[in-house]
Amino acid sequence: MCSMILAETDADIAPINSRRFGVEARAQPGAELIHDACAGRVRIRHMSLRGRGPLARAVEERFRHLPGVLQVRASEWTGSTLVAFEPPMTTARLMQALEAAIADAPARNADGSQPPERAAHAETIATLAARLETDVARGLSTEEAAARLERWGRNELRREEPRSAASIFAEQISSLPVALLAASAAVSLATGGVADAVMIAAVVLVNASIATATERQADRAILGLAGEEPSDAAVIRDGARVRIDSRDLAPGDVLLIERGAFVPADARLIASDDLTVNESPLTGEAQPAPKDAKLVLSPDTGVSDRRNMVFRGTAVTGGSGLAIVTAVGAHTEIGRVQQLLGGLRPPETPIQRELGEVERELVIVNGLICASVFGLGLLRGHGLLPTLRSAVSLAVAAIPEGLPAVATTTLALGVQDMRKRKVLVRKIDAVETLGAIEAIGLDKTGTLTENRMATVSVHTDGAAFELRRGRLLRDGADAAAETIAIARRMFEVATLCSDAGVSPAASSWEIDGTPTETALIEAGVAMGVDPVALRRSASVVTCVARGEGRKRMSTLHEAVDGARILCVKGDPVEVLARCAARRTADGVALLDDAARRVILKANERMAGDALRVLGVAVDEAGGDPRDERGLTWLGLAGMANPIRASVAPALKQLHRAGVRTVMITGDQSATAFAIARRLDLNDGGELRVLEAGQMAKMQPETLEALARQPHVFARVSPVDKLNIVKALQAHGHIVAMTGDGINDGPALRAANVGIAMGGEGADVARQVADIVLASDDMDGIVEAIRLGRATYANIRKVLRYLVSTNASETIAMFGAALVGGEPLTPMQLLWLNLATDALPAIALGVEPPEPDVLDKPPHDPKAPILGASDFRRILREGSVMGGAALLGYFSLGGAAGGARASTVTFHGITCGQLLHSLSCRSERRGLSFEFGRPPNAMLYGGVGATLLLQLGVQLFPITRRLLGLSPLGAGDLWRIGAIALGSSLANDIIGRVADREAPPRANGESHVS
Repeated sequence: MCSMILAETDADIAPINSRRFGVEARAQPGAELIHDACAGRVRIRHMSLRGRGPLARAVEERFRHLPGVLQVRASEWTGSTLVAFEPPMTTARLMQALEAAIADAPARNADGSQPPERAAHAETIATLAARLETDVARGLSTEEAAARLERWGRNELRREEPRSAASIFAEQISSLPVALLAASAAVSLATGGVADAVMIAAVVLVNASIATATERQADRAILGLAGEEPSDAAVIRDGARVRIDSRDLAPGDVLLIERGAFVPADARLIASDDLTVNESPLTGEAQPAPKDAKLVLSPDTGVSDRRNMVFRGTAVTGGSGLAIVTAVGAHTEIGRVQQLLGGLRPPETPIQRELGEVERELVIVNGLICASVFGLGLLRGHGLLPTLRSAVSLAVAAIPEGLPAVATTTLALGVQDMRKRKVLVRKIDAVETLGAIEAIGLDKTGTLTENRMATVSVHTDGAAFELRRGRLLRDGADAAAETIAIARRMFEVATLCSDAGVSPAASSWEIDGTPTETALIEAGVAMGVDPVALRRSASVVTCVARGEGRKRMSTLHEAVDGARILCVKGDPVEVLARCAARRTADGVALLDDAARRVILKANERMAGDALRVLGVAVDEAGGDPRDERGLTWLGLAGMANPIRASVAPALKQLHRAGVRTVMITGDQSATAFAIARRLDLNDGGELRVLEAGQMAKMQPETLEALARQPHVFARVSPVDKLNIVKALQAHGHIVAMTGDGINDGPALRAANVGIAMGGEGADVARQVADIVLASDDMDGIVEAIRLGRATYANIRKVLRYLVSTNASETIAMFGAALVGGEPLTPMQLLWLNLATDALPAIALGVEPPEPDVLDKPPHDPKAPILGASDFRRILREGSVMGGAALLGYFSLGGAAGGARASTVTFHGITCGQLLHSLSCRSERRGLSFEFGRPPNAMLYGGVGATLLLQLGVQLFPITRRLLGLSPLGAGDLWRIGAIALGSSLANDIIGRVADREAPPRANGESHVS
């Protein structure tokens, strides 16, 4: 029977176009019936409701007054109206009523304002500006912007709230293991075991409460990863360019689109200059999308094809533009996606799914064992009700509850620990993947080298010179005045052909640009160039930036006298190919083949010295910056990029950890090879270099086949980086990618783990990455991998502890049932479950990394978290603990020993389990190595607190009676110590023998063939 409740979210029913991640909904004329399969319940869509909240509320109000309408909810996000009704109302009448309600609605919203959202991509710039009442030249006035902000609200997305404690608690008590415990309590109550039923309820409530508290803390930590940092936006207001808080943008604002910035709101372009935008947050397509303000598109054009629009949350990868803001906050396309998906829970992580399967398997296995204990008890003539209660209590103790929550909690604790160590995790799944990284693509600039450069070498007029503090030197002597003039002109051209900002500072100049641009301008300043005066004397007319397939930058300038100058700098080979002459001490000379060979050899020599080399040329008569021809060659500038001191030791550590290191750079092959050789990038092996030019000619299958061989990829573009990452992944590698620039964004997003170097990196890199490091040092990458591996290992340790201790109780009870006896009473089993599981397990989740965690290969992400050998080990350890408890039980006469035998067994197995938690701190070293390990204060505190509780139940008469305990003598205390310590030491010895017989994989051995 269909429910009449209207509490479901629109995300449950909204059709989602997978190509555009649910952001496109094609307009439909009139009311459209979506769903009427349930009697008395109908869903109708009318696209006129989209983005018009006041209209949706008006429709709801009108429907409430219709006869037969029970409930109604209209959505401004999907355009759907959900109605529950009874006769005489019909579906047809409701569709007519919706048509009439929308037809009668005013053209404006309830507050009198014109809805800003329409098919802006289908309007001309003039039409859009008129509709939004904005001046494209002067922008909005401050007063009008404030009024619109008040009317439409701030440009903010809704923050997801953490789950309530009540909902988390409800999830805890609705799992399969807890359902079985509830059935056990019902059986105990029905058979007269009121105390047992109360104890089972206490077990469920305490465990659920602890899990609720830890999961709520984990939820808050995970939601905190996705926090949106406020950013600035450049706009035109009152005719002036100003920077404002992006949350204060209003529809109609004129927005400046700048390379390297995030788009803060949806906007229609009114001007564009070689503009490209990475729209992967909306479309999933990592290739930058070209934009063109001149286009006017069809109204039903999908989001991914709207080339005259830019959207909130996307990143500008090249060029620049101007745009009119058309939608802000929740009304943006990304805001609609958020609303559509707001009611959906995020998918479980792979570990959570796997642990859910393990939990279900353990329920089945332990259920069969409990049934066997019950059957054996009946066969031995024990009473039905006592035997049933014992089997039920064993089920309570043996069945582990909330194993998937173990993964969530441990991952969240790992995230918090990483944050303390200045490793910011932005996606919880990344913590799982960090431990499996097998290959890492290292962006050279900013990761391997310092994010600063200095011009140290110049080749001009056919000769090489050293540049030192503004002096041009050759063999220690100053160059001739004519040569110095050429070099100075070269740096003047480089300063003009630059998008770096320059402003006067206290002692020199403040330069805001890339390390390369900064180094060139600083070299010019050192040679006497005044960058501000120079730029005033030759203003920019046109700028054509570097881009895909273009390794040069060209700018056309107009001097105060009207003369035009074309300035070009970039890849030496590419710039030289566009030159017809060269500047010499004797004037301008023809650039013949001999001179070209000299320049190319100088370029190779400088690149071989690990310098970043750029060629500079000029056309003093102007020219076309998009098709440069007949340029005059000025010279080569070589810039040194110091290698970070932390890189070499970090690379050695990564090699020991079995992680392949690959350098990806835009530098020439010779420069890249020299740096890789200096860093020993291949750990003593032969270095292989692959150039982007070679990659461009390859089929994807060929690149995938070759990707495993090179250690250096040179002269790459952003698209090349993306293709390299995909090629590495095609071989089954788990690939990490580092970066700090705008051009690294696509590759960071495509990698299994994107790592942004956060010290001086661009916002784009930080916001698309999975991991953000507080500094630019390679030590941070090693630390992130170390902590990721430690978190994965901690989940294994928690599982080992929980499953092996539960197995010990099952084995003790099953073994005694085979020969006759009951070493633990139902109440004692329940207490064991309550006392020994939660605190030690949580503490093991924050275990410090083991010293050799980076001396092992990465784990196989396809392998189960607990393999067959792990289960054998767990069964062995559980058998030893359970066997030791049985020995203590039968040493006192077994069933004939009565309460005393049961009491000794109870305390012995409890203390043995607590000591076992210390053994579980290491995968390879047991309890005997405890004094040589780093301390775990939380685990020590948890074990101490549990021992105090154990002492308390023995001391107080009321708890002794409840648990069926007898007073203990000195001999009993010795037996308890022997059970606990003996089982732990026995597991240590057996474990060492087993480890020798099954040696681990060799250091660095890969799981990928």
